[in-house]
Amino acid sequence: MSFFSKKVISPNKVKFVSLLTVSGLVMVLVFVLTSVVMQQSLSNAENQYMRSCSHILDGYSSAVRFYLKNYRTSLSSIYDENLFRSEDTERIHRWLMDNKQFLDDDFISVFYVDKSFKGYFSQGFTKDLSGRDYLQEAFHLNSDYFVSDVLHSSVSDKMIFVIGEPVFDSSRKCIGILCASIDVRILERMRQVIRIGESSSVYIVDRTGRFLVHPDRNYIGKTFIPKSKKYQDITSITVAENGDDVVETEDENGVPINLFSTKIKNCSWTLAVAFPKSEFGRIYSQQNVDKALILLVSFMLLLFLVSLDFVVSNYFYKKQFVEIIYDPLTKLMTRSRFEKKVAMVMRHNPKKKFMLVSTDIKGFKFINQNYGEIAADRMVYYYSKILNNIVSDVHGLICHGYADNFYMFIKVESVFSAMRRFRTELKSMSTEIKNFDIPFFPKFGIVFLRPYDKKKYSVRELIGMASFAKTTVKDNVLVPFSIYNMRMLGKVNEQHYIETHMEAALKNGEFVVLYQPKVSLADDRIVGAEALVRWSTPDIGFLVPDKFIPLFERNGFITKLDFYVYEKVFLFLDKQIKAGLPVVPISVNMSRNHNKPDRFMSEFMGLFKKYNIPSTLIQVEILERSVMDNNTMREVTDCLHSAGFTVAMDDFGSGESSLNMLTKIPVDILKFDKDFLSSSTNENGCINEKSAKFIQSLIDMSKHLEKETIFEGVETKAQRDFLRSIKCDQVQGYFYSKPLDEENFIKFLSSHLPL
Repeated sequence: MSFFSKKVISPNKVKFVSLLTVSGLVMVLVFVLTSVVMQQSLSNAENQYMRSCSHILDGYSSAVRFYLKNYRTSLSSIYDENLFRSEDTERIHRWLMDNKQFLDDDFISVFYVDKSFKGYFSQGFTKDLSGRDYLQEAFHLNSDYFVSDVLHSSVSDKMIFVIGEPVFDSSRKCIGILCASIDVRILERMRQVIRIGESSSVYIVDRTGRFLVHPDRNYIGKTFIPKSKKYQDITSITVAENGDDVVETEDENGVPINLFSTKIKNCSWTLAVAFPKSEFGRIYSQQNVDKALILLVSFMLLLFLVSLDFVVSNYFYKKQFVEIIYDPLTKLMTRSRFEKKVAMVMRHNPKKKFMLVSTDIKGFKFINQNYGEIAADRMVYYYSKILNNIVSDVHGLICHGYADNFYMFIKVESVFSAMRRFRTELKSMSTEIKNFDIPFFPKFGIVFLRPYDKKKYSVRELIGMASFAKTTVKDNVLVPFSIYNMRMLGKVNEQHYIETHMEAALKNGEFVVLYQPKVSLADDRIVGAEALVRWSTPDIGFLVPDKFIPLFERNGFITKLDFYVYEKVFLFLDKQIKAGLPVVPISVNMSRNHNKPDRFMSEFMGLFKKYNIPSTLIQVEILERSVMDNNTMREVTDCLHSAGFTVAMDDFGSGESSLNMLTKIPVDILKFDKDFLSSSTNENGCINEKSAKFIQSLIDMSKHLEKETIFEGVETKAQRDFLRSIKCDQVQGYFYSKPLDEENFIKFLSSHLPL
């Protein structure tokens, strides 16, 4: 081509030149308009700023009302007019205890107050509430709802506020109040949301001027008087009395501020936002900005916007096409595209064998809650890269379904060779996953499509089979996969039976608590027991925990079963003590679903205080593989210790524990998983040498950390003798005793206690 040959200009370049020309003409107009309106705009800046602050304040006042409205809605959800008007406090008390799980997680407790000011709490206890001013006033209010001032709770020893719904008889006379107490720290999240600039501060005061929300937590429940004489008349009390107002005063640090305040409707509280007076100085300083600089910035901005319009319009055109086929987070195929591609491959290869894999991350919902959506998205993206590399190596197909779900479709030569390669990939995948900053464990469901299968399955049916197989994966990181087969149909029916009968089983007492003794290796004396649960069904017989516990963990029923077991244990110990019979400490399991320490401790202590037993007789076992993060696990442990209970880490060594975690979480006892022994014992019942050294190192490490040690699953004399030789403290297992019912456990207890 000749250097001087005529060039053809692309349509995109024509568009760009045209936009640039228009920009020049617009800039001339901008120059004229800027000169005319700039002075007037600057003079109005302060008034506009003041109006904006007032509007924003009103908006956040609405947000606070929204929070309170949600709490009221949650409280009203358990209000039964006929029940509460009956004034049958015993039935009302039972109703609160049975329905507390349906209430907002922010509620510390829900209680009903009768005319004699006796409180009936959802945790199971009653309390005299006479002398509470807010209740005295509530009984004389002709209102359907009230919110109290900030209070100090004698029940939870926290600063709280109370919402209440009065109960009226047919003559509109108040006969009781349904209440819920909420930790004022919950309001902290409102303060964190209400941010108007880096230097603004948000406050909420009750009608007496005491703070419910304050940047300095030391002011919660207190009033504030400025130090300067100039502002001493503007106290938090006067702010509460005046309501809607704008005043000049100073904050707790002596900084002059403009304080905007407004009454929160349907509530006795006042919301206030403080802005340093220096903010207004910045408004006035804008008048000294050079006009030429403003025009230059305007020109550059206009040029940028025109160019951006050119680029973005083309980008979104392409992006729209990408999003139809690819997932925006992982850049993998969407499920709909995946199904079409797989269907086409199956149609063109009717005599080939294929493997479809469904995978997700164990406990992803709790990871999302504990670490946040951003961290969860990073985890999904990281996992997608690992899976995509594996699938790319074998020229397979992969897609991102939803949340943490992925599907892979791979051509295979045989089931045997496919599974051999799959296990190899699992090992390398495990190494890569450990490099991520948040520990996570995937699980897999697998289904094979073979040409001699009589039925022709659709892609959706294959995905459904693989996904169901995935739900049967047990909590064992060593075998994180399951292969679909027809025997699983029976499991489907069994799981359906469990889910449709679990509520009635709990009510009818079909769950049986057994006790497996813990024996001291020093003298073969019983030193405790673990409470275990079995299900004796009238239809399909005795069910072991592996049949129903994983399902209960998934559907949330496990928390009800936990408290059922707790009460059975407390009742058993209480009967033994009252009868003057021997007792030993009993350990109970805290399932992984309890991830709110305050709520768990409130309900646990409410149940515990119903029985006259010392806290030294109760040990709580928390799972090493719990989805709680280290901070939450430490908070749970500290709460249990402060109440006098001992804490054990159950199934230690079966997850991804670290020495660092043990130094941060002050558990008293390390309980080693039974797999250590079963996988280390050879055919003659002895521990192999390599495993023996490893177990020895675990015990030595525990001693250095000043933790007691106990091994589960001791079944042979050789195992017992080995653990005794390395100074393990306690054991439990069939060598000494299987789990026993109450009658047989008492007999065992009598024969193994020191005289």
